[in-house]
Amino acid sequence: MWFRVWSTRVKAVLLATVLLAIPLAMTPPAFANLITFDFDSMAYRSSSTPGSNAAVGTYLNGVWSGAGQAGNITVTGAGELSNNQYTGDGHVVGPSKCTRYYAQQVCTAWSTTPATLGSTEGGDQGTAAVDPLSTQSPDNYIVNASSDRITITFPTPVYALSFDFEIFPDGTCPSSTNCGRGGVNVPDFSLWVDNTFQWQVLGTYPGSSNTYAHSPNSSHGSTEKAPQYLSHAGLIVFDQGATQVSFVDWPQRIGIDNLVVDTQCEYLSCPRHDAPEPPTLPLTVGALAALAWCVRRGRRTSTQVIRGTLNGN
Repeated sequence: MWFRVWSTRVKAVLLATVLLAIPLAMTPPAFANLITFDFDSMAYRSSSTPGSNAAVGTYLNGVWSGAGQAGNITVTGAGELSNNQYTGDGHVVGPSKCTRYYAQQVCTAWSTTPATLGSTEGGDQGTAAVDPLSTQSPDNYIVNASSDRITITFPTPVYALSFDFEIFPDGTCPSSTNCGRGGVNVPDFSLWVDNTFQWQVLGTYPGSSNTYAHSPNSSHGSTEKAPQYLSHAGLIVFDQGATQVSFVDWPQRIGIDNLVVDTQCEYLSCPRHDAPEPPTLPLTVGALAALAWCVRRGRRTSTQVIRGTLNGN
């Protein structure tokens, strides 16, 4: 008697387990919707000469495929840099510190560390390191190399992006007197998406807008005059998706770091491209119904067995 009741319940549990496991087995693999390219795993470069565009492409595709994304990213005009080795020929501004005192009160020597994408995090000049970052853990970034732009083409649409960027100073515009405050030759940065212009930022003059005033070239006693810019571009969304992003510079060099892309439209009610989900609710309901039926059947069987025993059968 007890064997027959127990057997029925075991069958019920086994059946429900199988049915409940089906939705889990049919659930598509998880994909990373927000993908960050921080470039830090690329090889450290001790010089200011950018690495190859091919190395940048290999890195981008490694992160892309590692996040479960299909297809290959293509990139042109890029090269990687590390640390803060590139300083715009010494014109990049940054924090200064006293390196020698007279009578422990008067500073007689200053040192200025350029604030670049390699010595800051988040494109915030206020967090610039007083000393260069360690070569053991370099903060890599990419710059335009042999081109006026970095163009990244994704195999599938992205719906939003953010990034840190830097407009490096240029020797053809060492001061406001010979590059024009009207912006004719001022170094700038512009963003293009799917060959459509989005926005532009001009280099600012050091010491203005709460920026650092001194560079290694200017020394602590003078204000650097070459326009430049270091900042973070907040969330930029494309409700219909985009596949090509170009970071364009005039006239010399820009840098990009901590590029984040959204592959599944997390921020807008735009068209979704998620993998279709299996009909888990009907399967779950069916599993629970089967379990209830088997339990009821088991109870009826046990009642019949007990009654038969009492009746002497």
